[in-house]
Amino acid sequence: MGQIRCLLLALFVVVGLVWSDTDGEACLDKFTKGLPNFVLDIDESVKTGAGFLGSPSLYNGRDCIDACCRTLGCNLALVQKADHGDDLINSCFLINCVSEQEFVCKFIRKAGFVNYVTMDVYDKYLAKREQEGEENPPIARAGPDIKTQPFQTVILTGIESWDKEGIESYKWSLLDGDNSVILQTPSPDLPDSVQISNLHIGDYVFQLIVTNSVQLQSSATVTITVLSREQTEEHCLVPYKTGRCRGSFTRWYYNQQEGDCLEFTYGGCKPNKNNYLRKEDCRQACMNNTAEKPPIQDHSKNSGRKMHPVCDGNCLPSRFQCAQGCCIDANLECDEHADCPDNSDELHCDNYDKGFKKLQTFEIPNNKARCVELPDTGPCRAHFIRWYYDPEARRCMSFTYGGCAGNYNNFIKQSECMNYCEGITEKDIFGRISRWGDTEAQEGKSASGHVAAAVFLGICILIVLALIGYFVIKKKRSNRARQNNVNRSAISTTEDTEHLVYNPTTKPV
Repeated sequence: MGQIRCLLLALFVVVGLVWSDTDGEACLDKFTKGLPNFVLDIDESVKTGAGFLGSPSLYNGRDCIDACCRTLGCNLALVQKADHGDDLINSCFLINCVSEQEFVCKFIRKAGFVNYVTMDVYDKYLAKREQEGEENPPIARAGPDIKTQPFQTVILTGIESWDKEGIESYKWSLLDGDNSVILQTPSPDLPDSVQISNLHIGDYVFQLIVTNSVQLQSSATVTITVLSREQTEEHCLVPYKTGRCRGSFTRWYYNQQEGDCLEFTYGGCKPNKNNYLRKEDCRQACMNNTAEKPPIQDHSKNSGRKMHPVCDGNCLPSRFQCAQGCCIDANLECDEHADCPDNSDELHCDNYDKGFKKLQTFEIPNNKARCVELPDTGPCRAHFIRWYYDPEARRCMSFTYGGCAGNYNNFIKQSECMNYCEGITEKDIFGRISRWGDTEAQEGKSASGHVAAAVFLGICILIVLALIGYFVIKKKRSNRARQNNVNRSAISTTEDTEHLVYNPTTKPV
């Protein structure tokens, strides 16, 4: 019995190890194979909405990916490779590269770095790049996601959609949400736009389909979130938060005393939700709000459900877990006020700034990242002929610029464009080197890993079951042999007794 117990214990240990390894493979399944020789330009990325999530002290790339899997919002694990060792690393950085349904991270070619991006984000980014080129569909752009108050009117525009030959038609439709919403064309002069009204609390997903002159189409979506009273408090009524990093980025927050959106300097990490890239986005979200405006008060005196630690041992991914197991709202970590009973939410906050500064100090080899950006007309409606550099064609091409916003791949003269971007090729586009084959290789590697783990687990189970069967049969045979020996002993004793009794009492004939 003791041997069987030992075998069962060994089986459980093996299953646990294999299961743990399978979980690790499942995490790897979510990421691309490493994309080498690009470093993140953290300043330019945060300016456009990327989020720095931390820099844990780890020693190999796989652990960095695992950390990204466990970090809410992480979709890029960037590692700085060590000089020796295939998977040894000097640094690990966790980044959120998605803002308002756009991939906003900016990369520069630099040896010694490897990037692991979640498959869903990477594919969406690649799909956008793959739309560019001869005989390809236009690029549909539905604009950033929008937050607003109930019954406010919102205008969506597809003016930033682009095609080399021009867009012929725009079609808007509701994909998800309360169908009592009203869609109207605001003006015959604005065929790319739609006016949305009768918005109730909740989420609405709208789709834009654009068609070019040769009837090729593409689509994009945008989400309108109509804020509830509770959401309005989080997105509009809390004081702005600089964060623990010490960068310098212009952001906007809603000031309830002024009744308007004001500018502030954001440090680069650990923001709260009253943090907007553009003043107009802030105003759309918070002006005319119907939420009760609580008096401004010190954070330590605030009350509310998110202020009370939850100590039931069940932490959601959106919460920060204190050292002794309680959970608090993740936004309360490193807000210069201890919210965990053990103060653990404020103990390691300097690590955010250290990791951020380290990423800032990596030398950027050149400032030509702008040359690989897709052309961006911007949201305004003027018509200026500008030039952008195409790294695949290795020449500058003209496009119509609307007059505001857009990106920096925007030159007034063709000669200025060529002089600045000469030498930039498709190899300078992030991910383009690994575009053919690497993703499939990672998937195949992960799939084979799962198969190997399943086969190994099956073999272990069969071996343990065979051993258990062997010991059971052996035990039965041993018991049967012992029983037979007992029976023989009983018969022999009886015969011997009879023999002993007979000898002294029986006379010979």
